[in-house]
Amino acid sequence: MLSDIQSRVRGAESPAIIPVGAGTKPSLAAHDTQAVEPISLREWSGITAYQASEFLISARSGTPMREVCQALDENQQYLPFDPLLVDAGSTLGGTVASGVSGPDQLLYGGLRDFVMEVEMID
Repeated sequence: MLSDIQSRVRGAESPAIIPVGAGTKPSLAAHDTQAVEPISLREWSGITAYQASEFLISARSGTPMREVCQALDENQQYLPFDPLLVDAGSTLGGTVASGVSGPDQLLYGGLRDFVMEVEMID
């Protein structure tokens, strides 16, 4: 799966690409749609590790936020920010990329304050 995404990135016809998950935040990705080639990361999803006792969850960028929230809820845990557009299918990658944390940011801090590690395709 990762090699397929890497191949699509390398084989992009446009010099500029934009990763796309569910497409719930297009207005936050200001770009000329003619000059940018979208690369879907929707299939790059799933929770890869979850240690409830450590309050640590790892997931791929295409993972729906609903899936992340449900996994946490099973252990009476929750995210320390308010992810937007969960019902619309927003993904973890789009949530982190947008940096939109919701009103609880004032109380708990911003979303990016809670990201411990990122693995990227460059």
